[in-house]
Amino acid sequence: MIKFVLETHKHTLGFVLILITALCLGTGPAVIKEVIVSLSPATQFALRFTIAAIILTPFVRNLNLNLLRDGAILGVLLFVIFATGTLGLETAYANQASFIFGLNTIFVTLFELLFRKRLSIRMILAAILAFTGIGVMSWQSGEALMGDFWLLASALSDAAYIIVLEIFSPHHSPIPLVTIQLWVVALLGILWAAPEIIENIEAIQTSLGLLIYLGVVATALVILCQTLAQQWTSAQDTAIFLALEPVFGAIFAFLLLGETFSTRSFIGAAMVLVGIILILIRPKIDSSDSALPQLQESTVTDVTVLKGEVLIGVLSTEGEIEKLV
Repeated sequence: MIKFVLETHKHTLGFVLILITALCLGTGPAVIKEVIVSLSPATQFALRFTIAAIILTPFVRNLNLNLLRDGAILGVLLFVIFATGTLGLETAYANQASFIFGLNTIFVTLFELLFRKRLSIRMILAAILAFTGIGVMSWQSGEALMGDFWLLASALSDAAYIIVLEIFSPHHSPIPLVTIQLWVVALLGILWAAPEIIENIEAIQTSLGLLIYLGVVATALVILCQTLAQQWTSAQDTAIFLALEPVFGAIFAFLLLGETFSTRSFIGAAMVLVGIILILIRPKIDSSDSALPQLQESTVTDVTVLKGEVLIGVLSTEGEIEKLV
């Protein structure tokens, strides 16, 4: 029964998992802002991914070379995404970070166009609406901070990650694939933070609860849900649906950090939701599209037949096969 439900509703389940991913991702910037008050970005980063990798390691089965290769490629992309995002949060507001990271929606669409994959007008319109909505939500007067550029690099890397994950995820079990990624990121993070970890022992103990949350929920659960979901959803659908993350990010930034959520942000959020609805409403298949093409009678009047050959002609109106010699 469970297997039947999964098979018949796997596309819907994929959207539910992406929604969970967006919700958990939305909590990340606010929590990270709290942690990096006492911990360096590199230390927070290394501990977060180490915790996530340790949590999933006992469930890993059936490793092979293809799995290790694909997991390592995704792990490097994942490192770039979260490292640049962490650096950006040193100077950017948490809600602003969520909005800039949400630009991965339009980057995925641009990558798909670059690779000349077929995109519907509905898909392009949804991406434009989501991108415009994110722009409305994140627009602020004044000069851009360096953190904004780090966050832009994070969004660009995430778009590449979404497309590559769409290719790799159907070929592997989700837990081993995710665990390999997490260990790649954790090891790179430890190398990055090695000089600072010992100096931050006391701060680590103080922030241990938040680090566990980041590792288990905002990292392991997020990447696992997205990896599983992209076995059933396309990269474009995933990117559009993840456009909800800035909305959740702004809400949590307001609740946890007191960062304001203006009227302009609500307008942008509505535009993002419209884009998502365009993805969820799928056009019905016209029954005429599935009909077999009708055979037409040959108009050839003069047929030259080689020795020993027989041409089987067209069906007559009575359903009989005429032989042309």
